[in-house]
Amino acid sequence: MLTIILCVYNEFERLNLAYDDLKEVLKTFDETTEIIIIDNGSSDGTREWIESLKDHGVIKVFNEHNIGKGGSIRKGIKIAKGDYILIHDPDLEYSATDIPCLWRTVKENNSDLGLGSRVLGGENISYKYFQNYLGVAILTKLINLLYNSTISDPATAMKLMKSTFIKQLNLTNTGFNLDFELVVKTLHMGGFISETRISYFPRTKAEGKKLRAWKDGLASLVTIIKVKFSERADMSN
Repeated sequence: MLTIILCVYNEFERLNLAYDDLKEVLKTFDETTEIIIIDNGSSDGTREWIESLKDHGVIKVFNEHNIGKGGSIRKGIKIAKGDYILIHDPDLEYSATDIPCLWRTVKENNSDLGLGSRVLGGENISYKYFQNYLGVAILTKLINLLYNSTISDPATAMKLMKSTFIKQLNLTNTGFNLDFELVVKTLHMGGFISETRISYFPRTKAEGKKLRAWKDGLASLVTIIKVKFSERADMSN
């Protein structure tokens, strides 16, 4: 089974389109799938749209207040029943059409974690803010230096994980830095990471972009260093 986690916060104008795209892609899957939608305290009609969704088998989780994107993802991982877990941002920056290719790469390589890279190959890279691109590039180089890896995009919001491996990790972050925690703890524990190039359609803050470059970047830097110099990545009981 493949579990797909959709974390949302005030995405009323985009969620329905992203959800429809996802459902079309899943029609091509032979595997059983479950969808978990986690609303992080939305106030723009997103929660009401989710509540009105009639699809059977969709698990709906409503946080009464904003617990952070990372907090929502951790909650989704905990309740997921799938053998594999996919994190997919339903904000139209990422396309569901890239999921099958990512799925094939992970299965063919028996990966513990598959990253949908926005920059693999170095061509047609799309970013709205140069500081975001530069920050991720610097943090990526640091990860590759400290963990002897060759990954290109640890910050991607499209991640496909082997459930038995990821559920062992004691994930602690609640913000966007959970993206980095997933990667560095996988590397620290000797997990195998594969990457697949995906499309990316970034938006501006005026269009709803929620990332805070400097604050989130600093938190991610702390996570990278903290995990590296811990005696071992904590494993959950």
